[in-house]
Amino acid sequence: MALRIQDLYTFHVVARTGAMQDAAHELGVTPGAISQRIKAVEERHGVRLFTRSKNGITLTPAGLALQSDVGTAFLKIEAAHERHLTGQNSTVRISTSATFAHSMLVASLGRFANMYPSINVTVETEDRLVDLKSEPIDLAIRHGLGQYTGLTSEWLCSPELVLVASPVLLEKHGELQTPADSLRYKLLPDCTGNDWAIWFEAHGIDPINAHYGMQFGNDFLTVRAAIEGQGLALLKDVFVNESIAAGQLVRALDTAWPTAFAYYAVTLDEVRGKQSVSKLIEWLKKDLS
Repeated sequence: MALRIQDLYTFHVVARTGAMQDAAHELGVTPGAISQRIKAVEERHGVRLFTRSKNGITLTPAGLALQSDVGTAFLKIEAAHERHLTGQNSTVRISTSATFAHSMLVASLGRFANMYPSINVTVETEDRLVDLKSEPIDLAIRHGLGQYTGLTSEWLCSPELVLVASPVLLEKHGELQTPADSLRYKLLPDCTGNDWAIWFEAHGIDPINAHYGMQFGNDFLTVRAAIEGQGLALLKDVFVNESIAAGQLVRALDTAWPTAFAYYAVTLDEVRGKQSVSKLIEWLKKDLS
């Protein structure tokens, strides 16, 4: 059976966009044509590549494996194609946390849109780590130390997190002198549940004896829990400045902030070469720093 690159590329676009309607729009064909091409690929490989439901489509394990094999090649072709185009609309898909999007990203993207009106940006907010090799995401903005195997990561900014506690809690258990002293306290996780582990790693501390309190899905609730004396909290200053000024919270420790503990732009190497992605990353590096 002859290999039809057009059908295989259609599969890649559907997998990348996550919707047949979006793929049809991008390729300039009807949804029916998309369905026929996907059917041809499935028949050729003898497996079902997508599961379909009222909520849309998702890749099956066979579909994930195929996209992993062909996606890299097609992304390189798309990047090379885009480098030779000018003045055409393109879309960059971002995945990041709702907290970062609200506090920093939205304003920066507004300024980016004024500078580059031909580049469309869509933002998905969720705390899980997306799989850039199989999901339709061009750029993930992650909070950590920038070490992601098989991916390209670039430092964007390092907003300081503040270690805070209720004055009553510190009076009861004693003030902190070093970051390791935090292990004497119950620790309140942020909404992602990741920041304490990364903070300990950045300070070279083994957190095996750490004790964690209740986790909330909203950082403002974590502030409230800290005010009530439920434990130490590690939060952005914008969330705690008002409570510190009111005397409800105090800085539990003043220490040099590890700049490696930061927000990073994370991409596949071949996606980083796309002109639209490159422009957006360079903009964020300058605008957020």
